[in-house]
Amino acid sequence: MDIFLLLFGCVLVVACIGFELYFLYALFISKNCKYPPAFPSFGNMKKIALNEAEKILQNSNTPLKVVDLGSGTGGLLIPLARKFPQHQFIGYDWDFFVCQILKFRARHLSNLKVIRGDFLKADLSQYDLLLCFLDTQAAEDLSLKVQQEIKENARIISSAFELKGLNPTQIYDAKSYGMPLKVYVYDNRNNL
Repeated sequence: MDIFLLLFGCVLVVACIGFELYFLYALFISKNCKYPPAFPSFGNMKKIALNEAEKILQNSNTPLKVVDLGSGTGGLLIPLARKFPQHQFIGYDWDFFVCQILKFRARHLSNLKVIRGDFLKADLSQYDLLLCFLDTQAAEDLSLKVQQEIKENARIISSAFELKGLNPTQIYDAKSYGMPLKVYVYDNRNNL
């Protein structure tokens, strides 16, 4: 029993050190926090975002191109790509490590592609559904970009942050773990 506790303690210490080193790396590589390190979708916010994406994907008669901007390790993309093999999924993230994790997790999914890069430099006009869980600065930057680029019939599901200049068709209360979170759903046909 003592050996088990000692091993568990060692593993916990190594994991904590690894986690701290990752955040130092992320702080350095993210241009002093212009874009934050990966933070997974969670709680009610994740459930609502998945549910809304599933409704859109189920009701489509044609294959859709779905992009997750700041996809992290694929908390939204992996379950959607598994459930809807007829649609194409793209995960964008700036972080090398989380892209590698997502690539490994998606290795058996031929309908999911991972792109390491700045999604603000990507051409968003090709996507039918955009998913995002961003911080305030990235949401502001993305707000301007989507107003100029996205398809006439594109949909956006934004977790936690409202996209300025667009009118949401739905706003869901996604309070999770005591945090007052929301999920915003946009239909670009309402913003023309």
